[in-house]
Amino acid sequence: MQARAHLSLPISKMRYDITLPLFEGRVELDGIDLVPTATSPMVFEDMPDVRQGNFGVLDFNMGYLLSAIHAGWEMVALPVFPKRKSVLQYFFVAADIKTPKDLEGRRVGTRQYGTGVAVWGRGFLKEHYGVDVKKLNWAVQVAEVFPNYGGTANIEMVDADRPLADMLMAGEIDAMITDISDGALFDRLESSAGVKRLFPNFRDEDLKMQRDSGIFPVMHLMVLSKKLDQDHPELAGKLYTAFEDAKALAYQDIRNDRGGLPLTHTRENFDAQMAEWGDVMANGI
Repeated sequence: MQARAHLSLPISKMRYDITLPLFEGRVELDGIDLVPTATSPMVFEDMPDVRQGNFGVLDFNMGYLLSAIHAGWEMVALPVFPKRKSVLQYFFVAADIKTPKDLEGRRVGTRQYGTGVAVWGRGFLKEHYGVDVKKLNWAVQVAEVFPNYGGTANIEMVDADRPLADMLMAGEIDAMITDISDGALFDRLESSAGVKRLFPNFRDEDLKMQRDSGIFPVMHLMVLSKKLDQDHPELAGKLYTAFEDAKALAYQDIRNDRGGLPLTHTRENFDAQMAEWGDVMANGI
């Protein structure tokens, strides 16, 4: 009997601890050969291959999902969330802003209006802190690829090459809500006399939100080519199980003192976090 051909499946290269066992070959995927591929989760311009479903499995920014599907992009969402993190840590404001409500009528900078950080940020301001987000004036650096279905936002395009932090420190914007993946920039913002965090106790606020609503914000999720999903209806389930198995192995590595992060007492801190927060990296519906 001739052996069944394996499906060669492109998948985004990812550095998350909870997906690492998948790329190390420690998770069994019957009939599937993963092909790690350099991709971006961001949509700063049209992406014809993704739009037409000519991809495999993509690490995708959550903020674009509904807009992309509504625009006809050939993808289906998997309930797999490889990247979750606090949004409140990214609210930096001018020193004269005391409360979230003080943002109304002010100029708020962000990289792109439709990214996960900005979407979650607006939602939290409105639903948890009583801010009328229609009164915010947005200074945005990257134009939207998808329509703004809200339709009433005050959006102004600003220089994409000039750091938002510089604009904030110069008083050209009153606040910034944008992802920061730069430790030196955090240091600079935290040491600036004219800038402060809107939520200096963001860890406490995050924990309260997690306990009250079960929300720890999803930044990225995995999407599958709609063509592949139709041609291989078993694929989505196999992938979901594989990501769950990879996460379980990653958690086991932490508890077995095999985690790669240079942090002291990693197992003890992990156990304490699980007891206090629950599984903040939960997948599923």
